[in-house]
Amino acid sequence: MQLSKRLPFSTWEYWRVVLTLAAKDTMEAFKNKTTLTMILGLVMMMATVEAMPLLLKLDDRPRLAIYDGARTSLADELRQQGNVQVLEMRTEADVLATAREASGPLAAVILPSDWADNSGPLPIEGYFGHWLSRQTQVALVAQVEDVLTAVTQRQVTIQPQTVYPSLENGGHSLMVALGLVLVILLITSIVVPYLILDEKTAHTLELLRVSPASMNQILLGKGLAGVLFGLMAAAVLLSFNLALVNLWGLMLLAVLSTVVIGVGMGLLVGTLVESEGSVQLWVSLLAVFLMFPLLLVFAQNNPLPEWLQQVAAWLPSTAAFELMRLSFGNDGSLALVGPRITAVLVSVGLVFAIAAWRLHNWEAK
Repeated sequence: MQLSKRLPFSTWEYWRVVLTLAAKDTMEAFKNKTTLTMILGLVMMMATVEAMPLLLKLDDRPRLAIYDGARTSLADELRQQGNVQVLEMRTEADVLATAREASGPLAAVILPSDWADNSGPLPIEGYFGHWLSRQTQVALVAQVEDVLTAVTQRQVTIQPQTVYPSLENGGHSLMVALGLVLVILLITSIVVPYLILDEKTAHTLELLRVSPASMNQILLGKGLAGVLFGLMAAAVLLSFNLALVNLWGLMLLAVLSTVVIGVGMGLLVGTLVESEGSVQLWVSLLAVFLMFPLLLVFAQNNPLPEWLQQVAAWLPSTAAFELMRLSFGNDGSLALVGPRITAVLVSVGLVFAIAAWRLHNWEAK
């Protein structure tokens, strides 16, 4: 029962109380062993996402993905020389896909089918990920031109073209988007209910309810603490991949919506549980429901029925995941972005409508 006088929602005093509670909850979350263990686990998850780029840096030779239209032994000769890391492609489409999916500096080139039958200068097309700096691209072009010139005995010049990831591609951009969604949803949906549970088990929730803070302010404070943790996790992972993001508006929208959805689920779970085991059970069930469709991107053929795939596409995790992937590309058309933004907004409204209903019933007890 709320014994104190309620403050108007629009007043500065109302939000000063909320911010004070949020600061208290943030400090308590950092002191909580369970929360710290969970954060360390998520840090390990983020480190896994970045593992491949770090491993590639152990070999500082230029990476070259090459399609030889003449089907000669050029790739074998390049390997024997050892000046570049060679990835031999079977089709021209594979060259483009490899350039889009790369996690580090890579040149992807296509040699025409008649290059071995002619002499003189040999201009070829080269594809480079948009995340490469101008300086890196110029240096990479020069290195690959020198290597190919030496092997082909023709003066090779590369005509660079910039490529962007798309929803059809996998590789590093897919892993970054998947890592972002997993980290944000897990950290927000776990931190918030644990903060509520700690208040219940320590019997401090009753004290707060007879303080100047209303139940809405108490839970808003915990929600803001969850938002802070979610944004911190996203910032850490994105800090390693700033150059990968091309459409920052989409990325920020996807991150904020994922944080808000995770916080909403955390508030809902927090009002339902009375023990740590219950928190783990509810969060696990939500994680399986929201994350399973995302993990199917690694399957060669989606095993879900068509109707279930359509349902999964409207899940907030799926929509946010695809918005993040679109932010790495250069196509922000309404046809691609509109349905996914709609799915996110509908999900945010639904989650908070359910949470508000549950909180209203909970406060009335």
